[in-house]
Amino acid sequence: MIFPLLILILPVFSHAADTTLTNDSISWKSEISLESNSLNMDFANRMLFGGYINESQKNSWISKLDDNNTIFSEVSNTLSFHRNFGDNSFFFSIADRNLAKMSFTKDLMKVALFGNYNYQGDTLHFDKTNFTLDRFQQIKLGYGKIFKIQENNLTISTAVSYLNGNHHLSFTAENASFYTAPFGTHNSLDYDMNAFATDTANFKYFQNNGNGFAFDFAINFESKNKKYTLYLDDLGYINWKESALKYNTDTSFSFNGFEIENLLDFNDSILEAESDKYLEDIYIKARKGTVKSYIPANFGFKMETPLNDLYFSKYIVGFNLKWQPNQDNKLLSFEKVLQGFYESGYSPYFYLKTFTQTKNALLIPQISIGGYSQKLSFGITTQFGNKIPIRIGTQHLESIFKGKESNSLSVYLQTGMKF
Repeated sequence: MIFPLLILILPVFSHAADTTLTNDSISWKSEISLESNSLNMDFANRMLFGGYINESQKNSWISKLDDNNTIFSEVSNTLSFHRNFGDNSFFFSIADRNLAKMSFTKDLMKVALFGNYNYQGDTLHFDKTNFTLDRFQQIKLGYGKIFKIQENNLTISTAVSYLNGNHHLSFTAENASFYTAPFGTHNSLDYDMNAFATDTANFKYFQNNGNGFAFDFAINFESKNKKYTLYLDDLGYINWKESALKYNTDTSFSFNGFEIENLLDFNDSILEAESDKYLEDIYIKARKGTVKSYIPANFGFKMETPLNDLYFSKYIVGFNLKWQPNQDNKLLSFEKVLQGFYESGYSPYFYLKTFTQTKNALLIPQISIGGYSQKLSFGITTQFGNKIPIRIGTQHLESIFKGKESNSLSVYLQTGMKF
């Protein structure tokens, strides 16, 4: 039931969808995607829907993990309008976006699944652990201009977005480690963490807990039927309001057990009093404050070339990068630029797609590698209709055949009207 339901409600990322609505048009896109470089759909199903997890399943999940792991998910719906007038074009869209990203080490999953008993005498590292959850609406206004250069066309387009932030939850541990002494005689925890949560007392659907801005820019050069596009999409941030709670601590904690002077006089109140002593050492005070978070920005290049082929009319080859720092902790610099690419958890994404027209539909097969999954993927898109085109497809066709062993799921639906 789940897969057919997803097909009815879902689109791909803007860099992966080839927009053919070149006339005045209005369109609707819906998207759901879930990608990981290590964990599979079996893990996602168990976490979301519960069920008994045996030792074999735990060991299987651990064996698939890398030293650094990423899970990313997005669910969004977008209504857009495109208007052409001569060499000028106008673009307007409203989108509702829900994003979740988690980066974690293999050691963290070991403790989460097995506890610390099996790791006596070992120091487990949880460095660069990050979790971010965002919900916001994006209102985008764009403009494009075509410049004639002899027989060639140069199109420059730009757009600005207002971001209405609803809810944000984040946790970042830059440095963290956990040591368990042999026989459990003592445990040591060292951590440097930051956390932030918007107003938890108000979870209204379109609640305004923050305001932000994003910027788009693209250059398209068309020469001898070939098109070259360099683009930057959604470079932006949200400033969350001071009504939110902010947590910050950098400390060390050591647990040496409880000392019981008289075993015959032992009771719950003694245990409670001893626990409170340790809890005082690890208590994290929350305070109200503001924070800035970044949305995923896309930067890339693509080339479109026609083909004189019996089966394929053209192909598109390109690559995409994402930029999203976990924290606003550095001034704008080359180091900040590198930080955003590294902390995004997204490896360079390369793709090749071809177009073939049948009597009743347009087929767009695709092969790609990289992204959040960092693996080779196959996609397929089918478009029906001309006046009211309907597209349906997936970037991860292999997920249908791999089932619960698949690392990614992406299904989309796009429809519109030309006029």
